[in-house]
Amino acid sequence: MKKYIYILFGIVILSQSALFAQEKDYNYYLEQLNQARESKDFERLADAYYQIGIFEEERNRNSEKSFEFLSRALEYYKFLNDTTGEFSTRYHIANHLFKNNMLDDARNEYEQLKEHYNSNKNERLSALVELNLFNLNLEDFDIAKAKQSLDLTKVYLDSIQNSDLEIRYLINQIKYYEYVQELDTALVMANECVELSKFNTSQLDKTVCLARRGDIQMKLNNFQGAIRDYLAILPELKKIPYSTLKLEVFKNLAFCYSSLSLYKNANFFLNQHSVLQDSILNENRIIALNNLTYKHQNEKKSAEIKLLEKDKAYAQQSNQQQKRAITILGIAFAVLLLGLYYIVSFYREKIKTANIIEKQNDKISKQKIKELKDEIQINSMQSMLTGQEIERERIAKDLHDSLGGLLSTIKLQVDNIQNKDTNSNMAPEYKKATRLLDVAVSEVRAISQNLQPGALSSLGLLPALNDLINRYDIDHGPEIVFQHFDIPPKLDQMVALGIYRIVQEILTNAIRHSKAKEILVQLIKEDSEIAIHIEDDGIGFDTNQKFKSMGLENIKSRVNYLKGSMEIDSRPNEGTSFLIHVKYNLK
Repeated sequence: MKKYIYILFGIVILSQSALFAQEKDYNYYLEQLNQARESKDFERLADAYYQIGIFEEERNRNSEKSFEFLSRALEYYKFLNDTTGEFSTRYHIANHLFKNNMLDDARNEYEQLKEHYNSNKNERLSALVELNLFNLNLEDFDIAKAKQSLDLTKVYLDSIQNSDLEIRYLINQIKYYEYVQELDTALVMANECVELSKFNTSQLDKTVCLARRGDIQMKLNNFQGAIRDYLAILPELKKIPYSTLKLEVFKNLAFCYSSLSLYKNANFFLNQHSVLQDSILNENRIIALNNLTYKHQNEKKSAEIKLLEKDKAYAQQSNQQQKRAITILGIAFAVLLLGLYYIVSFYREKIKTANIIEKQNDKISKQKIKELKDEIQINSMQSMLTGQEIERERIAKDLHDSLGGLLSTIKLQVDNIQNKDTNSNMAPEYKKATRLLDVAVSEVRAISQNLQPGALSSLGLLPALNDLINRYDIDHGPEIVFQHFDIPPKLDQMVALGIYRIVQEILTNAIRHSKAKEILVQLIKEDSEIAIHIEDDGIGFDTNQKFKSMGLENIKSRVNYLKGSMEIDSRPNEGTSFLIHVKYNLK
């Protein structure tokens, strides 16, 4: 059932967005992206990421890059409060989740899209989402909800005039009645679909309607009618190199001709099916290897490779079984030879599979060793950072309680001497000494505050960062803009301290070295993470030399301790951008 979700619905839904992406080449969108970055035009940046994401999916068939670019586009659309761009991007992301069998996540996205479009009274997009939910519910074997989605789609279509959606609605009706084994009703729907598609300019709609009618006629044993429908769409399917719909048509034609005892024709289409199936398996294997997501890069990659190898082995076995079945109808001797060949191939594939499993187990062992080393390193880093903070706190208290108190006492003594001494000639020296003591007290207070920010423990992360930025806001320094969105008021103390130190280190480096006129600091909550985005318009630096300085090493160490990730985008004379994601734990 899932093959028709991708063949008959997913391609049709994404085809409209692909038309725009195909009008321009990849370099055009990259140029737009670079120009948007240079001009710091977030709206153009979001649109460029969106178009590249669509291009990667439709032209390059690279789901991994497509998902990455769409996710970046979504971040910028949310930042810009562009709901149209946000929900358009979320629609494509939901289709990605559905295609990759992440049904719960896809359902959650579709439900939110449905609520949004219903509130805006957009019947066309509401109908489109309901059709997606129908396929998802059918894939999840929830017939009642699938029928409910179909009925809601009909309600939307009654209020709008859209032949494309009407055809897609009929295609899904055919699928539903076929699923519940009401084939006569499904055939009526298929005939209506074919007739309606004659008045539509989309050749793809005509092809899908004829294919679905052919399937129903084949199940009703009307093999001649099924053959006519299948042969009518073959010229159009030949334009698509790796069409799973064409693969299904070849298989069904072979079955229909075999049922009519036309074995020569059956054998021809069975061979066509085998050749195309091998090509699709190889193509899908390459695409799947390139589309593994970052989050499950190691473990999931091993599982996907083994699954693809097994699918290929099973497909080869299936092809051999089909060829053997046809040969059995002819010559008994050919059956014996084919059986021997099958046994040899089986053991070869078994040995090959065993070798692959052994290699993958070796990779898993190495990955576990690496994870153990990382855990040891993180524990060591935790001890080091904890020790640093304890020492900072001790020094800060000593400075404040000891040296700070001593300086304050000295200032009081000097003030008392000045009050008692009436010699006017000594007044300038007293005033100068008093000013120097005030500067010393301020310096001690500033050093103590930098070593151990009291506002962090007493007031929380955001007030502490505001206090930090206010202290950096000097007359001849850069303008610092601080923005935050949905940050929890209470964070784990070590997480809050780590974020504070990261921001403090980056701001210190920027003020000292970047010669920037403006610095933007953003904190945004994203699910279970906090995104830290700090960007300046300074002189930048060569990222090939990154992490060579102590400051960048300290930032990297704290990010690793918080089990986060960091990206640095910088070029000489073009500014610097830090994008850091860290996990957070509520108290």
